[in-house]
Amino acid sequence: MRLDDHARWLNRLTLAVAIIMIGWGVSVVIRQPVTAWFAASATIWMALLLISAVWQLRGSFTAIAALALASAVVSRLFSILRLNPPPIAGLNPNDLDLMVATGPGVPGFEYLGWFLGALVFVQFVLRAASVAASADSREQSLNASALMFIRVYVGLMFVPHFGSHVLGGPYQFEIYTLYFASLGIHMPAFQVALAGSIELISAVGLTLGLFTRPVALLGSVYLLMSMLLGGHFQIGYVWALPEGGYEFGVCWAAMIAVFVALGGGRYSVDRELWQSEPARRLLPNIVRTVLAN
Repeated sequence: MRLDDHARWLNRLTLAVAIIMIGWGVSVVIRQPVTAWFAASATIWMALLLISAVWQLRGSFTAIAALALASAVVSRLFSILRLNPPPIAGLNPNDLDLMVATGPGVPGFEYLGWFLGALVFVQFVLRAASVAASADSREQSLNASALMFIRVYVGLMFVPHFGSHVLGGPYQFEIYTLYFASLGIHMPAFQVALAGSIELISAVGLTLGLFTRPVALLGSVYLLMSMLLGGHFQIGYVWALPEGGYEFGVCWAAMIAVFVALGGGRYSVDRELWQSEPARRLLPNIVRTVLAN
């Protein structure tokens, strides 16, 4: 069988697994006592998961990236869900942060998420190999695919953060509000909402390659400010230090900053959107150059 034949069978398997995940998630939302906040968040992202799972049958890189994002968010939401949350009183901020980060969630849902993520990754590899095999320059094609992989990866790293900050429900939001207050941050509830919004924008923009340069600048500055406000620069460099040094955050910010210079690359929404005929007619050349790379 050719690569394209393998890819088509994999696309169908991926769609089937995504439908199983959506069905499982819907049953949890209907049968379990989840909050309206969580139900709304989960329903929206399960709808996006279904759309992207059908879209990926066409085999485009953008569809694969969208599926990776939706899969990660849905998996994260149901992996941190607490149907019977313990009382917050008496717990220190670090314990609270650990609680909302670890679940326990719906048993087994995380494993299904990992399986779907593995299928999406294999899809990307097969698609990249197929495109490289027919490209004029195999090296340039593989470089473009590698750049896309890094861009998607650093975007998906925001998912666990905005998933807890703004999508997980009132329990998670209250815990992070108390955690931010313990750091001495003013207006902690507003700051949690702001942080979650920036993380969501950064995840969507980087993963899809949409408004890549301004989004990458926003995400990179946000991570550096998080390291500063969280006191990580005072702790030291190594991330494994108690309370965490600034090693991880600065490395992540530096990786994202690369896309401020490079843009979304060949396989991005920016390239398809801003080089279209309507964009050529309506936008100045310098704006299209910045956005479309």
